[in-house]
Amino acid sequence: MICSMTGFGKGEKDFNGGKITVEIRSLNGKTFDLRLKLPSGYSEKEMWIRNYISTTLERGKFDININNNQTNGTNLSINDELFKEYYKKLNSLADELNEKNRDLFPSIVRIPNIFKETEYELSDSEWEACSAALKEAVTKLMDFRRQEGLAIEKDVVNSINNITELLPKIENIDIERKKAIRERLEKAVKEIKERNTIDKDRFEQEILYYLEKLDINEEKQRLKQHCNYFIEILKKDEMKSKGKKLSFVAQEIGREINTMGAKAQYSPLQKLVVVMKDNLERIKEQLANIL
Repeated sequence: MICSMTGFGKGEKDFNGGKITVEIRSLNGKTFDLRLKLPSGYSEKEMWIRNYISTTLERGKFDININNNQTNGTNLSINDELFKEYYKKLNSLADELNEKNRDLFPSIVRIPNIFKETEYELSDSEWEACSAALKEAVTKLMDFRRQEGLAIEKDVVNSINNITELLPKIENIDIERKKAIRERLEKAVKEIKERNTIDKDRFEQEILYYLEKLDINEEKQRLKQHCNYFIEILKKDEMKSKGKKLSFVAQEIGREINTMGAKAQYSPLQKLVVVMKDNLERIKEQLANIL
């Protein structure tokens, strides 16, 4: 089984009458890349979260948003002593001036330093709820990745099968190809013969050498082996991350297909090579999104 790098997971936990929500979105990426949005009181847990995500989800681009609807990460309190001091002095001044308008509260709350802001302290119980929501989101993301992986695997296996199913056709075409190349060479030599004398034995040796250079039997054998190995890796359950290894095997498959195309010199064979390349490109596109 393979896993996609694309996915989404959401976890929620009730805490102290409110709710902690964790959302994770992932996209494909060659390395681990994490963007994390936390309430300020949670900043001390950032390294733990990064280590947990990199260990559990391995590779990809991740956006994680943690939200507690009870707090914005700060505690707000009133400086009682300062407020009372302002209130007494303003009242005293109002008495002295015989001022009847005593609505002093709106004015006092606008005075600097009346409100004190302190960083929100994350409690153990709140972090326990948050980490549980995070793990829930990760589990759902992994389920999402596996479901996406099943669809990708089906498409990739289909493309590999398309390549291997063309090998018997290549076998038949290769017989015709060698015959056509030989006839083409004999015709060319016959035209030369009419003007010059050639050594027949030397000619046979040159023909054999030329045909050996155009022989694609080794490429066909290696291509079949690479395709079988590709499927073998794909089906291994114990391998969690397979994308990079499958990409290396796909490169080897491409090398054999390209060599056959370079040696072909025969239109029907070149058409089959083009179909193989088209299937391989679809495989490579899918591998870019495999974990």
